[in-house]
Amino acid sequence: MTPTFEEFKAGLDERESRRALLTRDGRPFFVLLSQQFLRPDIEMLCDTATAIRRLDRHVDGREFLRGLLRGLRIMNLFAQPSTRTAESFIAAADKLGANSRLVSDLRTSSFAKGESIEDSVRTLSSFFDAIVTRHQDDDFAMRAAWSLAASRRPIPVVSAGSGKSQHVTQSLLDLYTLRYSFAERGGVDGKNVVIIGDIARNRAARSLAYLLTRFERPRIHFVSPDAFAPDDELMRYLHRHEVETSVHNALQPLLHDGGNGIDAIYVTRLQQEWDRGNNGIPDAGERGSSDDYVLKTEYRRLIRPDCVIMHPLPRVNELPESWEDHPGFMVWRQVRNGMWIRAALFAAMFGADGEIRARAGRLSLL
Repeated sequence: MTPTFEEFKAGLDERESRRALLTRDGRPFFVLLSQQFLRPDIEMLCDTATAIRRLDRHVDGREFLRGLLRGLRIMNLFAQPSTRTAESFIAAADKLGANSRLVSDLRTSSFAKGESIEDSVRTLSSFFDAIVTRHQDDDFAMRAAWSLAASRRPIPVVSAGSGKSQHVTQSLLDLYTLRYSFAERGGVDGKNVVIIGDIARNRAARSLAYLLTRFERPRIHFVSPDAFAPDDELMRYLHRHEVETSVHNALQPLLHDGGNGIDAIYVTRLQQEWDRGNNGIPDAGERGSSDDYVLKTEYRRLIRPDCVIMHPLPRVNELPESWEDHPGFMVWRQVRNGMWIRAALFAAMFGADGEIRARAGRLSLL
């Protein structure tokens, strides 16, 4: 019996049913939540991303990669403004030989005529082999996945950002960046991470926090205005997974008291666009963070030189350019890592990841 959407959504709250709903033959099929990835899944995706990155350095490796998904077609359906994420998915598909199409203005689609999500994605499944979605509605990707799961032609759905809820592939690339940064420092386990900004509405910040629960003894310190502090659902999940947390309403006291013990600082902007409606873009004078949530240049003396500095972009004033020569500044590596981890995700979905890792292994690239 086909579950209702409410039953499908409720099933995502529990680990075993979530895995049954979102995977096929042990592979990711619908990518909707950071919580769906267990540590072995994360490690395998990261290894695959590294294999792709290293194979792509060589002509023979590039040709091998581009033959893996040749003939597959990816629809990128982006209802919200995006440059980095959309182009990252397109570049990731191209690395493996798949073709991509981008629809970034839904006014040019049948959505403008009132077509339902269900009818739209079922139509697209006739022409494409996977759909990547970015939408201001928290449930858009979830409803698309539910609709396709019940259809005669189910194809993968990847959320590239769901409302204020989650940005799962951003969290995967962030985790891949942390894994790289801590490769000679014992990995991600036990690290002390500060997350600054609009935690309640910043889906990248929330998704990273969820994903960190897959590692041992992480400590997360949230710094945000009281109105945009982490919500109860997120905090309950972190506590249930025995993650040590603290919540602060200013950055300077936290760094002054314990900056030397911090391993990574994840800076995000305040999400003022949500204050103007789902598609609102605030005026220039309304953008930016107040001093309490800006990683000021003078704070460099309060942290270690190897402290990792990250930001999901775009940035306004919260991470000054003066940080770019800090040894731990990883923002531009994050951007490039988005392409590698999304290529790894496509490879895993379509069953090409084992072949990629095997070839890289034979060439001593892993």
